[in-house]
Amino acid sequence: MPRRLGLLWLLALLALPLACATTSDPTPDPGADPGADPDPDASTEPVAAGAPGSPDPAGQAQTAQSGLSRRAEAAMEGLIIGTVVGGQVAGQYGAAAGAALFSIYGMITGDVPFDTGRGARPGGSGGASGGPIDEEIEEEIARQEDLEREIEEELQRQEDLLAEITKREELGDQIRREEQLRVHHEHEEDPLAAPREPFVRQIPDSLYDVERRKEDREHRIYRTLDADRDGRPEIEVVEDANSGRVLKRAEDTNYDGMLDTRNTYEQGQLVERSEDTNHDGQADRWVEYSGGRATRVEVDRDFDGRRDGVQVYEDGWLALEEHDTDGDGVADRTVQYRDRRRLVEHEDTDGDGRMDVHTFFDEREIPIRVERDTTGNGGVDVWEFYRGTDPSNVVLVRKEEDVTADGAADIVSHYKRGKLIRKEVDDPDLLRE
Repeated sequence: MPRRLGLLWLLALLALPLACATTSDPTPDPGADPGADPDPDASTEPVAAGAPGSPDPAGQAQTAQSGLSRRAEAAMEGLIIGTVVGGQVAGQYGAAAGAALFSIYGMITGDVPFDTGRGARPGGSGGASGGPIDEEIEEEIARQEDLEREIEEELQRQEDLLAEITKREELGDQIRREEQLRVHHEHEEDPLAAPREPFVRQIPDSLYDVERRKEDREHRIYRTLDADRDGRPEIEVVEDANSGRVLKRAEDTNYDGMLDTRNTYEQGQLVERSEDTNHDGQADRWVEYSGGRATRVEVDRDFDGRRDGVQVYEDGWLALEEHDTDGDGVADRTVQYRDRRRLVEHEDTDGDGRMDVHTFFDEREIPIRVERDTTGNGGVDVWEFYRGTDPSNVVLVRKEEDVTADGAADIVSHYKRGKLIRKEVDDPDLLRE
């Protein structure tokens, strides 16, 4: 406590003469030599006020008073600064020493230690306001502001880049997981089973750009994902704004900028899907779904814009195939299935629009009988019977022909190892070479 009292007394003693200095009489012109003798030749007569060369007592007094005030103010501020600085460095004694040193410095110079802006004040030691120092300070402040702005912009760019990288990594991970599931799903699928609904990418909603539109008096929500930011989305989802159910979904599966698959939903369930498998901008595969399985698949195998293949599924299994092999828009080959196996195949070999060859298969899908319409009248007139151990190794064993077109066989030919060994005819005149 005595030390603190001593410090307070010291500060008071230092402040007292400074306070007194602010009210003391004006001093002579600081620029004059106080030790110089008065000019003996100088006139002692008073000069009229306002006359040229006459001194202005009031102005001189004001100038002197301003100088003293400035020094007193600087001394007081120096005392405070010295107390704070000295106290932080060396405690109580340091505060006393700093107060004394900084106040004396301010009283002598009229400047406050560490106060770089004092020189720009009116009457300060640094010159008049608006001088070069002010300009330099303003330029430095402007440069600092520009630098801070550039740093903030760069930080924002870095944040945007990190967000974009995170977004792409999430999307890439999701795509890889779905691809693994898809490959596993396809490998375990029976080729005659109805295709399942395609996997739908479950992407976080935060990655989509959302837009609300009004179409045909209905409000729709469009969600688009443009992962590479090229202006062409990879995914586009349309939802009903009221129910939130998905109505349509389109994807760019090969990332060429074109949406090549399009799904249509009803009551939240997939009902139709179109695909552009060769990525020429036109759909070439169409699938209808029910209960999560395909019921009908149509394809354009030669990519000419016309559907030339159809697959129909019943109870989850292939029931019928239709093919247009000559591209005339009419099916010329059909295959019927039953109990997950091929039952009969029909062909139009002469292109007249009527099936004229019918091949029947056993439970092992080995062809056992072929019926032909060789006359083109729509009726069967030739029956061929085959035997074999697998579909690629069968031989003809018997052939029956209806020459008279009465629906009954008139000629029966027998074969062994594919070679004719005997013929049976009802009328020898009907025998033909």
